[in-house]
Amino acid sequence: MKVTRRVLLKQLTVVAAGIVLAPSLVGCASKPSTSFKNILVTEDEEELLKLLGAIIIPKTTTPGAVDVSTHEYAVKMINDCMSKEDQTKWLNGLHQFTEQASKNGFEKNATAEQEKFLTTLDTSEAEDDLTLFFKMMKRLTVRGYTSSEYFMTNVQGYKMIPGKYKGCVPVVAA
Repeated sequence: MKVTRRVLLKQLTVVAAGIVLAPSLVGCASKPSTSFKNILVTEDEEELLKLLGAIIIPKTTTPGAVDVSTHEYAVKMINDCMSKEDQTKWLNGLHQFTEQASKNGFEKNATAEQEKFLTTLDTSEAEDDLTLFFKMMKRLTVRGYTSSEYFMTNVQGYKMIPGKYKGCVPVVAA
């Protein structure tokens, strides 16, 4: 069979289109939301992390944890700054939390029931992955919120330069 240049170009075009379109055609149940080098968080898990942040620091007259994207900060810190062992424990805890949440209808429960469940995790002395996951997420959510631009400029009153420079001020001897 003789392959012409035209046939070869058609085949290359079809193959290139297949490579480009393949990821969108796969269509799995929970797609990866944010891909990091070390950990993988699905869209469903990211929504659960948003809900968790909204319960820890709810929106009132000031923006809440979801508004300043503390869940993204937490995942980024875990991906970049934690050891492989801690990342594995966090991922295992996230999967356990997701299972517990789906069993208990965590996303549909009233806020009081959600807070009760999270309080039991927070006061637990256990060293399992689920408890470590929650305590780490709580700590990183608070840290992410208190280091956000909104908090530093509007709540804390942070100024980049501590004061104005006054060059022509008479010196008074004490």
